[in-house]
Amino acid sequence: MTGDRPEDWESAWGPSSVARPVTRTVDVHTHLMVPESVELTRAHARPENDPRTLFSSSLTNDLNQEFYRLAHDKYHDAETRIRDMDSMGIDVQLVALTPFQYFYWVDADLALRVTSAQNQRIAELVDSHPTRFVGVGTLPLGHPEQAVDEAARVVDLGFPAVQIGADVTGTDLDDPRFDPVWAAIEELGLVVILHPAGYTEARRLTDYYLVNVIGMPLATTVAVSRMILGGVFQRFPLLKVLLVHGGGYLAFYTARTDHAFRHRPELRAHIDRLPSEYLANLYFDTTVFDPEMVRHLVARYGVERVLLGTDYPFDMGLTDPLALIAETGLDRNDQQLIAGVNASRLFGIGRNRLHWG
Repeated sequence: MTGDRPEDWESAWGPSSVARPVTRTVDVHTHLMVPESVELTRAHARPENDPRTLFSSSLTNDLNQEFYRLAHDKYHDAETRIRDMDSMGIDVQLVALTPFQYFYWVDADLALRVTSAQNQRIAELVDSHPTRFVGVGTLPLGHPEQAVDEAARVVDLGFPAVQIGADVTGTDLDDPRFDPVWAAIEELGLVVILHPAGYTEARRLTDYYLVNVIGMPLATTVAVSRMILGGVFQRFPLLKVLLVHGGGYLAFYTARTDHAFRHRPELRAHIDRLPSEYLANLYFDTTVFDPEMVRHLVARYGVERVLLGTDYPFDMGLTDPLALIAETGLDRNDQQLIAGVNASRLFGIGRNRLHWG
């Protein structure tokens, strides 16, 4: 246990309790904050736009604010992050926006300014230490036409991926309005990292920190279920999507959906094969806290689709990721694949980067 105080959570990152692999290690699930985007949107913010905070208890919100204050440097400062990475045995971080700064609800005039500022901040961090950080872009998904344009800019910045939420101010990702975005992402060869910002219908999750404990994986489960059943992966078969938190609950309970597909016509309107078959095209991180769950992901979907992720620097993060991989008992080659080889391949780390050799 790391303790029940924000200062305990902030100090929990590293050192690793196991020896690091000889191959490059890559953390595909980390976050930073962009204060400039908060200032740009402050006058337009409404409580209903942030379900994570809206449905949290006052105790949870107070603890979170204290934690963010203590962990400020981890969310903003490259040198602080690198010290933690070295302690944890991590060579490279993929760096994405913190999800509660998606700001999908801003109007069209403001959306591009906000997203541009966020992507520029990520690019600045990457440029400061290009051998340690890889950028993950963000898109103004509330305005799909602008999102298509920003996806092209993400590529120009040299980012191999974009991170998106599990919904867009309550609109699900299978909505046809997002098809041009999926088409652009597929054509540009970007990887999508799907990370929820909270669960929009979380009235029953206020107590016991369930807004995060259950709400986050539930949001992913609902989003990906709708994407599968809504035919997103049928229409865009080359789309590559990495699901954080091990894919939520969906990756561990597919048989019920497959059973319904066989017996209920409602599930067959947009797809022509079992829902679980589409999960074979997805990727999963290791932020599941249980080596047996990692082994399940490997056994069910293939070791090449499981990647090390920590959720750094959040309090719910996996602070000793190499130990979790070691505890799976998988052979050394499989452990190296999960620890970084898979991520290097998926995100092109080393490709066209002379400093990687």
